[in-house]
Amino acid sequence: MGKTAVDALAWSLNIFSSVAIVMVNKQLMSSTGYGFRFATTLCGLHFFCTAFINLCVKREKSATSSDASASQTGLSEKLMESEQQQQQQQKLPLKDLVFYVVVANMSIIGLNVSLMLNTIGFYQVCKLAQIPTMCILEASFLNKKFSRKVVQAIIVVLAGVAVATVSDVEMNVTGTVAASVGVLSTSAQQILVGHLQKKHNVTSNFLLAKTSLWMAASMLVFGPIMDTLVTGGENVFEYEWTSGSLMFLAVSCGFAVLVNISQYLCIGRFSAVSFQVIGHVKTVLVFLFGFICFNAPITSKNIAGCALAVVGMIYYTQAMNKQKEDEAKGVGMIHSGSSSANLSAKV
Repeated sequence: MGKTAVDALAWSLNIFSSVAIVMVNKQLMSSTGYGFRFATTLCGLHFFCTAFINLCVKREKSATSSDASASQTGLSEKLMESEQQQQQQQKLPLKDLVFYVVVANMSIIGLNVSLMLNTIGFYQVCKLAQIPTMCILEASFLNKKFSRKVVQAIIVVLAGVAVATVSDVEMNVTGTVAASVGVLSTSAQQILVGHLQKKHNVTSNFLLAKTSLWMAASMLVFGPIMDTLVTGGENVFEYEWTSGSLMFLAVSCGFAVLVNISQYLCIGRFSAVSFQVIGHVKTVLVFLFGFICFNAPITSKNIAGCALAVVGMIYYTQAMNKQKEDEAKGVGMIHSGSSSANLSAKV
């Protein structure tokens, strides 16, 4: 399978699973559904299932490799041993792992507290601020540059999503602080996913396997406490489960595994900014399926904003491809110049 096909598959999986989990969680958590309002604990359960699936897959691969090694000899056995050695060489330093988990936890807690303290309108504005925040962080710490057309495309996407989603905007000091922490930590967390993969030469599956168990443990420890504060005193351990709520919880966890895997895969193959920009197509689809499944009202303002966002995403894709081509030509010219200089020196 070619790179383009794999890229398309990764994006499709992320978009499908992200939209699906929103629909499932709406039914699970809403007052008209099953009323499971404990968002942080739910995140912990999602990461626990992800860690469990990764562990099962790892054991299955080990068993398959052992059986194959026992039945094959020669070149095939040497190739398997080489692959196993390559997997064993992948390492993630403890300090980087802890730093990532802390940042990711701050992201989840910050966004949940922001949603509790702020209006939906201000919450949506803060989510839009993630893209420019990522651009500033990548430019400041990773020396990444963005062309004028890319910046224009980002502005068009943000304007479209803002028109489609933002309604009332009311600010308060405490809510603004929580929102700022959520935006900054979420932006940093998504940048770290790609940065750690490249820095330590590890795969997206390896990084997800290493971080998911830590995320699950921390979220399940602090989640119930945070949820009690967010819900105004409700206790997750006193929630009355039914067969329907258990089924929706299981489906939510299943989609969460797909979301986590596809997110790490996408950010590893692209950039955090691209993931955010093109990912806004999920906002358009959430509006559409919310209208179909839950009779959510859609106004002409929503439609116009979604259309503008789609135009911006198309423009962004073209601008990024153009920037990559220009960068490749620039590198080629540098290499060509270096070769000419070396040849002149030899003459």
